[in-house]
Amino acid sequence: MSSKPVSATVETPLSLNDKSDVAVEEIPLPPPEMWGELENDPAAAPAAPVPAKGVREIAVLEFVDGKPCRRIPLEYPFKDAERGQVTEIVVRRLTVGEVGDLLDHRPSSPDNFDIYALMTGFPAPVLRGLIDVDGEAVADACYDFFPRVFRPAKGAPSSPSTDGAA
Repeated sequence: MSSKPVSATVETPLSLNDKSDVAVEEIPLPPPEMWGELENDPAAAPAAPVPAKGVREIAVLEFVDGKPCRRIPLEYPFKDAERGQVTEIVVRRLTVGEVGDLLDHRPSSPDNFDIYALMTGFPAPVLRGLIDVDGEAVADACYDFFPRVFRPAKGAPSSPSTDGAA
């Protein structure tokens, strides 16, 4: 016995600058009885999309030791409309091409959670909604995988000493 057809409303941005310029469409979803068979592993989920400036060809490599990632078990699991119950978040390293895309499309007021979203496959608002201990664990794992270009510069103190001390 099959249940009533299920669909979802999807908004597709049509403009990089005008957030209200979207195409709205209904897409069919598989029947609820098939949802358990769907691939819901965050490590296998596609990365958060980055708007295309120019098409950059990026090869998908099969790494010898598997995907470079780290699984973060959550102290406070949560339910997600798309993934069901989430008990862990997988953080993965970015490819050089993904870093290039981020640099090309980074907003004027950058937020590390936009980068974390690409590294985890979870939208930035979901990551911001984590309880502090889980958010810190995910942020720490993301920071460990942060490309150098996104790390703060080490170096000069915030203000030089005025008393002649070194």
